[in-house]
Amino acid sequence: MSLREWLIAIGSLVIIGVVIDGLRRMRRARKESVAISSGMGADDLDPSPLDKDFNPELPNGGARTISRDTLEDRGYVKPHKPRFGNPPQKPTRPVTDSRTKAEPEPEPEPEPRSSDVENDYSESFSASRDESDLDVEAGWNSAPEEADAPFEDDGIVGEPRVVRKQEPAPGKASEPRPEPPVITTEVEEDTARRRPAQAKSDQPLAGANRPEAREVVVINVLAKAGQNFSGTKLKDLFEACGLQHGDLDIYHRHEQTDTHSPVQFSVASAVEPGTFRPEDMAALSTPGISFFMSLPGPTNSLQAFEFMLETAQCVVRNLGGELKDERRSVMTAQTIEHCRQRIREFERKKRSPGK
Repeated sequence: MSLREWLIAIGSLVIIGVVIDGLRRMRRARKESVAISSGMGADDLDPSPLDKDFNPELPNGGARTISRDTLEDRGYVKPHKPRFGNPPQKPTRPVTDSRTKAEPEPEPEPEPRSSDVENDYSESFSASRDESDLDVEAGWNSAPEEADAPFEDDGIVGEPRVVRKQEPAPGKASEPRPEPPVITTEVEEDTARRRPAQAKSDQPLAGANRPEAREVVVINVLAKAGQNFSGTKLKDLFEACGLQHGDLDIYHRHEQTDTHSPVQFSVASAVEPGTFRPEDMAALSTPGISFFMSLPGPTNSLQAFEFMLETAQCVVRNLGGELKDERRSVMTAQTIEHCRQRIREFERKKRSPGK
């Protein structure tokens, strides 16, 4: 036989020996436990009286009922007092019988003044406070056993409470509420600083000298659903913001009152044909208007855009509506910043050589 076969045979014998020894040990331990139980008399024990109430689902095997007397003896429960027993007598206030002793009717007193009422009220308050303290010290506080006792009128009537209306001091008139401050936009301030231009025959129409546009920035103001802007109100608002009616029958705002100065921005109706005829402004009703600024044009393009934005916001504050971009989507702060960035990029390209 080879070495490998010898090792396999020896290993098998060792495993068989371990198994046999384990079985032998288990059998001997079982016999010893049975002998110990018989020697201690476990077979002679009577069954426990709690076995019939044993509940294996509970940790302690079940619950036992304990009488109330046992709990009272051990101090877990206070002794029971009968509800309708005879409680110990407590001191009470003397009660006068109205049937035996007739009290004279009190004479009508004159109406007290406000200062006297305040003094009487303070005295009655202190007296009632002292009386309540005496009640607590003498044991007159109501107990649970006395809750069902009938109420007896002792004939004591409290003083009525008088509340005086706060009036302003004599000689001081009520101060009027301050009026909210009037918000003035930069466009309105710039319009107020302008000097009125003298009418000249050679002065062109407003917006007539505007150069050809290479880029246009648009801000729309649309009225609320089911509403329109009144032509008369639009005309008053445009003139208050320095716009003048001119070329293409629309309104324009120049940098100065002189129409030779550059055009900052213009405004037209949002519906065809987009014009504002002076003779039709009283009957005009439009669902929206469009502000637009042409580039190149203003001397300061960013300032002109800010003036156009403030004028559009002024229309929203006074006539209602909502700001929209050139695609008639809601104009957010991000959209406004994008317009400023477009203007800066246009100015940068204009200053660059070869442009």
